[in-house]
Amino acid sequence: MTSRGALGLFLALALALVWAAQEEDCATCPQVELEREGKPIVAIKTSPDDVSDVFVIEYLDVLIGELTALKVEERTAEVEGRAFWWDAASQVEEDLGAGALVWATYNGDRTDDAGRAYLVALHRYEGEARGEHPFHRFIIYDPAPYRTLVRFGEDARAYGHLASVERVKDVYERIVLGDGEARYLADEDRFEVRFEPGDEAVEIAQGKSRAWGRRLDYDNDLGEATLGGPVRLERTGEKPLEGRAETLRYNVDDETLTLLGGVRLEQDGRVTTAASARIIEREGFAYLYGDPVVSKGKDGEVRGLAVRYQLDSGELVVLEAVEATFEDTR
Repeated sequence: MTSRGALGLFLALALALVWAAQEEDCATCPQVELEREGKPIVAIKTSPDDVSDVFVIEYLDVLIGELTALKVEERTAEVEGRAFWWDAASQVEEDLGAGALVWATYNGDRTDDAGRAYLVALHRYEGEARGEHPFHRFIIYDPAPYRTLVRFGEDARAYGHLASVERVKDVYERIVLGDGEARYLADEDRFEVRFEPGDEAVEIAQGKSRAWGRRLDYDNDLGEATLGGPVRLERTGEKPLEGRAETLRYNVDDETLTLLGGVRLEQDGRVTTAASARIIEREGFAYLYGDPVVSKGKDGEVRGLAVRYQLDSGELVVLEAVEATFEDTR
């Protein structure tokens, strides 16, 4: 082995040990926990403070109601008659107008000379909640080689360098996990959070399956984590499986992974394509759907609208509308 190859192997092993140590030591790591039907959803900071001291809790407020005035040039707005101001760091949705139902996140302790509260974000809202609500946001930043860990119950884990956990009591809870950076701006006395989704910035693991995508968004009300693509999938075993899709969703309640859009699975010389694939890791099966699902191997081609796929062996059972073409391999 060359010195460069040995160094690469050493670094890979070192990173593996770092990440393994992160998971073993997580009982002592700073963390924030949500709950879904008795299952803990936990975001965990894994890096020591001398690498990153960013585990921040922001105490903000939310006002949900009618947008009564908006002056883009002056960067001011009114929601339910309450006045706000914003700056370049604020996130204000475009094309808002008076009369729209909006969600205003603000910092009431930061006001301008006219006494208007600082507007952190303003966007349309389509839910049923109204009025004032306390808003807690937790920011976790773990630069390489560390990664923020998000545990979904005891079954699945996700990894990325930057996480934002938002909690609005009795309204919603969500986690955003991805790549990017968080840093303290002393002159403005605030933290700047910049998500920069990149290919394979987030990893999600369940059983023998691991998938990589650009950014993960978890909605605790739905119990669903969505990994934006392109998504790459790997599954270990005697016959390793590789796959890809446009999107992946993990359902916390039934502990399933679902690949959506342009699904392609490759295993032991066979290529199978579908519109979607629901992976039930604990059973060792995936259920593929398409119009049609197409599976091609050296022994021929199989088509169907619904297919059961054995993940370890790659064996197929067509459940609906079977068609097959076999090759003479003699």
